Amino acid sequence: MTQLLRAEWTRLFSRRVTLVTLVLIATLLAFLTFGFTLTRSDPTAEELRTAGERAQAAAVLYDRNVELCEAVQSGTQPAPAGVDFPRGCDYGPRPTTESMLDFGFSFARQWPQLYTTAAIVLTVAGFVLGASFVGVEWSSGGMLNLLLWAPRRGAVLAGKLIAACAGVGLMSVVYLAAWSGAFVAVDALNDTVSVMGLSDWTSLLLTGVRVTLLAMAGTALGFAIASMGRHTSTALGVGIAYLLVYELGTLILSELIGGVDYMAKFRLSSWVSAWLNKSHTFEGAPASCDDQGCVPATILSSGTWPQAGAVFALVVGVLLAGAFTAMHRRDTN
Repeated sequence: MTQLLRAEWTRLFSRRVTLVTLVLIATLLAFLTFGFTLTRSDPTAEELRTAGERAQAAAVLYDRNVELCEAVQSGTQPAPAGVDFPRGCDYGPRPTTESMLDFGFSFARQWPQLYTTAAIVLTVAGFVLGASFVGVEWSSGGMLNLLLWAPRRGAVLAGKLIAACAGVGLMSVVYLAAWSGAFVAVDALNDTVSVMGLSDWTSLLLTGVRVTLLAMAGTALGFAIASMGRHTSTALGVGIAYLLVYELGTLILSELIGGVDYMAKFRLSSWVSAWLNKSHTFEGAPASCDDQGCVPATILSSGTWPQAGAVFALVVGVLLAGAFTAMHRRDTN
């Protein structure tokens, strides 16, 4: 098994599609980093003072709105006529002086969005690499030749899966470390990195771990679908169809119908949000008032990152079980 893993690892990083993908990701991340450097600027004392005054005034209004919303949604106070409140009283983050400085780049404030962008890029790349790694072997006849050398079908497929997931995991760690280092270097000139405490750096590190695991899950998904279909295009077609028909289609349908988006719990994108952001609130009917009186908001449900991890494990596990079953039951022609 060790020789098989070593051979698959070498094959993964010697393939042209892997090298091209590595270059494309590096180019994209470098372009984004360069773009953020163009927006870097140091606030003046007057700008800081103005931002502080605006933040103080906005925070008072923010607290007042949240207090009223929570009272209405708990049923202890009637809502003003014609007023709709956000779901879960979610008015966004509380205004601060830094948030009012709406120019320049702040790593302390924007790293969650940066890591979300990296998660999307790395997961899509992992899906493509996982699908092509096994799909090309089937379509070119390489799988048949490999089985002549190592006839244990389950071990061969497992070796390829481990190599693909480990390779994408290593790639994700290297890219996240390099990207974070580049942004910290850019932001160090603004002195905003120093405002991040130990808890902030710990949260960043744990988010990086979740991004890496998500990229590996995407690799396993592409690998499983391509293995069952025995072609790379099968996985790519299924992935594009899922995004366009199911994800985008149900979202558009819910917007046209209006009301509660009941399909949100059954979209992987919702659980990706829960995984990366540690929680995701699913929509419920907001509080509303008319001439007949007020209707309190419905109780909202939310998904946590452990629940999201369980969903991903279930989806990946089912597809991989199908791939290994198909590997054992079908011929290699």
